[in-house]
Amino acid sequence: MSAYNEDIQKWIKRSNRKAAKLIRTESGKHHIVYFDKGKARVGVVEDGMYCRYGVSCRGAMYSTDPMSLWQSGPGSCTQADVQIMADYLNGSSTLPDFDFGSIKGMKW
Repeated sequence: MSAYNEDIQKWIKRSNRKAAKLIRTESGKHHIVYFDKGKARVGVVEDGMYCRYGVSCRGAMYSTDPMSLWQSGPGSCTQADVQIMADYLNGSSTLPDFDFGSIKGMKW
């Protein structure tokens, strides 16, 4: 984390408070589930990203009811994403913790 400037370090610290969990990583893109503004959300962060823009959120749920699902566009969330958010909200998620400091090459 010390390789980054002060703004990026503050962003990492703030983002780690979201208690993110890693769904999968593919080609430098980290798919995560996290809690922000009263909702479980699924989104993507990637190596080399501009961190000031934050997580690219594709879906959110405020309760375990699938009818509470919000998507950034039609078909943005799969049934698996809905189940991941429901498990996260239930506290039964077995996904590994995600550290925002593990993102490589972030820029401000």
